Amino acid sequence: MDLERVGEDDVSRGVELPTDPASAVALNAAAPSWMPWRSLALYGRWWQLEGWLRDLVYVELRARHGEKWGDSVKAAIGRQSQDAAFSHMTGVDNENPLAYLDYSQLLEVIERNWDLFSYALLEKRSWNGRQEELKRIRHRIGHVRRPHSDDLNRIEQTLRDLELGAFRACASYNRQAIPDSDDANLVVKGWMRGEHRDADRLLDHAYRQYDTRFSLHVSKRPWGEWRSSLEESSGLLWHAEFYVGGSGVIDPRRLWSEVAPIRPLIVHLLIEPSVASFTFSGADDSSKISDAVGRAFDSVLYASRFGSPGFQLDDPFDNKEREVWVQKAQRLDFRVLSQSLWSVVEDATVPISIFQSGGGVFVADC
Repeated sequence: MDLERVGEDDVSRGVELPTDPASAVALNAAAPSWMPWRSLALYGRWWQLEGWLRDLVYVELRARHGEKWGDSVKAAIGRQSQDAAFSHMTGVDNENPLAYLDYSQLLEVIERNWDLFSYALLEKRSWNGRQEELKRIRHRIGHVRRPHSDDLNRIEQTLRDLELGAFRACASYNRQAIPDSDDANLVVKGWMRGEHRDADRLLDHAYRQYDTRFSLHVSKRPWGEWRSSLEESSGLLWHAEFYVGGSGVIDPRRLWSEVAPIRPLIVHLLIEPSVASFTFSGADDSSKISDAVGRAFDSVLYASRFGSPGFQLDDPFDNKEREVWVQKAQRLDFRVLSQSLWSVVEDATVPISIFQSGGGVFVADC
């Protein structure tokens, strides 16, 4: 076949449809008869771009402002309240005010807090100049207009330009250190030195009775600063991780239900069948975070099934069951993440192409 004469519909015949039957039926019906494949590709790339920017903004605002991060995105409150009235249509993003901002409003948040995001974006003048073209593309997508032949290339170039910044954001999240046990921070005192009332009750008991282990780490955002004490440092995130050993499996729905009282403090819940890692913001009150770790600990034990078959990535008999488990976790809340960039990208994961748009990071340069 002469590749120079191949149309987009010819190339699309090699597209692999999703295993979800409803999605496969919908895509077969819509593309390419109603929606050109190029439009579908453009929408997918835009989803990557805007989705990543919202993720980035969320993490940095949480690290800077803690529970009060929503004050920076008040423009979303009206739409979010209207959506909340339709309780029968609740979705994963209902609790995320960033999901209710227009792209232009998202850019305004970035502009107002440029010091938090500059490390992950372009040089400011280049970034602002790029937005005029990107907003035109966004309008075409939003109003169901057919794309310009260069629109896809323009978005993919932007994604390539953001590769290093995305790597820096995720790698710094996973550049986690064990806190100095002599630090006066209440989270350290409570869970490194075992002075919290729940630590005294849970640490040894969970290990002996349920083979469940706990670890506490802290990381710093690229714009933050380490100082003589954790209380004086800025841009910190706490990572409280629970590993359920043996054949224990965590029920994600039950766990998310059990931690309802501490959800306002949770930045992320990174979860796999036998691991639950809670991320908290160092900007929040240390005593509240210390208490939240205790609640999370109890919740993990309560939500775990012990004695059931474990999940093994290399075991083909468990693949379908694991896929169902992951889908269950991913449908809970925007803060609940499984198989996410925030959990897998670290300094050692190079070379890597985060967006798979023709770019990549080949040497860790953070």
